[in-house]
Amino acid sequence: MTREKLGLALEMKGVGKRYPSTIAVDNVDFDCYAGEVHALVGENGAGKSTLMKMLAGSFSDYTGTITINGKPVELHSPATAKSYGIGMIYQELSLAQPISIAENLMAGRLPRKGLLVDRDAMKREARRMLSTVGLDLNPDVPIEDISQHEAQLVEIAKVLGTNPCILVMDEPTSALSREEVERLFKIIDTLRKRGLAIVYISHHLPEIFRLADRVTVMRDAKWVATRNIDEVKREEIVQMMVGKTVKEFFRKSSHGIGGELLTVTDLTRLGFFHNISFSARKGEIVGICGLSGAGRSELAQVLCGLEQAQQGSVLLDGEPITNMSMAQRVMKGIGYLSEDRKIEGLALRLSVDDNVLSAVIPRLTNGLLYSKKSGRKRVKELIKELSIYPPDPSRTAATLSGGNQQKVLLAKWLAIRPKVLILDEPTRGVDIGAKMIIHDSIEKLAEDGTAVILISSDLPELVRLSDRVIIMRKGHFTGEMAGEQCSEESLLLAANKEVTQ
Repeated sequence: MTREKLGLALEMKGVGKRYPSTIAVDNVDFDCYAGEVHALVGENGAGKSTLMKMLAGSFSDYTGTITINGKPVELHSPATAKSYGIGMIYQELSLAQPISIAENLMAGRLPRKGLLVDRDAMKREARRMLSTVGLDLNPDVPIEDISQHEAQLVEIAKVLGTNPCILVMDEPTSALSREEVERLFKIIDTLRKRGLAIVYISHHLPEIFRLADRVTVMRDAKWVATRNIDEVKREEIVQMMVGKTVKEFFRKSSHGIGGELLTVTDLTRLGFFHNISFSARKGEIVGICGLSGAGRSELAQVLCGLEQAQQGSVLLDGEPITNMSMAQRVMKGIGYLSEDRKIEGLALRLSVDDNVLSAVIPRLTNGLLYSKKSGRKRVKELIKELSIYPPDPSRTAATLSGGNQQKVLLAKWLAIRPKVLILDEPTRGVDIGAKMIIHDSIEKLAEDGTAVILISSDLPELVRLSDRVIIMRKGHFTGEMAGEQCSEESLLLAANKEVTQ
């Protein structure tokens, strides 16, 4: 049965949302059929998430009309939206860290036995919900004790447990490994066959072409186009998103490589990685490829001094830094852009300039006095260089879009003028325009002589940027590729190859 025969599950006509200083969504039309996956794409700040937050009842002052299954509705609260069968899976998780998986999954609808919570029934239902996303976890375990990708799947299970008829997924794969992404795709295919209307927001165009029936593009708070996915090319979508052609985006630049800068020998952190040895030279981009759980992030945390190794050595320009703290390594010129910008990277309640200057406070301190004024010129340079929007140093970081927050985090480490910059998933959850800017910045760093260690699950990113790629699996380095032998297919095969140590 075609989606047209199943009928429109959602229709939004002329909807808009205005803030005091800006228009977030400007007179947009959007619809989704039952049994359809309708992709919604656009750069960070284009208005996609705001449009869907209107659907989720987050705003009481939107304009325009919303129709659910043929019935005009007013969605002025999240409870109302849920009552009409609207489920939202946000990019930023809404799980409560200290309490158990089961309590998170059943929040607001705990089974009762008299006046008490029926914990056996709660755990049975939690296990059933977890099974829908392929998780086999103890429901009593607190959220804070599971990995980020497991928490992402728990979030999805929680929303599916409310049996929505319209499901909005905002960057649902941002914290998932390749294997888990494929598992999620199978779940989405099953939900589509059941007649669920799915709105899928993603910056990953291969996902769009794998899943979607139609795609709608937004730019600058406005609707740009809606196309059937089999009638549009990837390059057309990118051009509509950014308003210009992006041929340069897929071209690898060349840069000179100098002498050895970072030397790692037999580095081991028990339980995570073992006997890791490699080097990075001035102006070299060294990619690290591996599946979830390979030990990549744990290696990055040891290299930057956030965690300590049990054995092995790290040299910077021939000087031992193995026992130095992270603060000492930052002063030596080692920067670390962490995987999670909101928890580990940024102080969201502080301003853009406070975040950017946070890693260079010792350099701006004379005696006991810290002078932010002396760093303002550098902040303005970085805001311009990375096209951070809005270009307001005093703006609170939490009010920026995800892509602009990521650029602020990168600016923080560019501010130290790093000798070595370790990047852990630097473009996760950002749009193509922001990705272009971040890629350009990485290449400029290499041109200026910085050694870049690039950890990424984005295989095209690794192939495009890296001078060579080291493959990591189950805590071991298992191989290295460079030049023509380095392709997406060869990296994926190598990452899945069994360790023989």
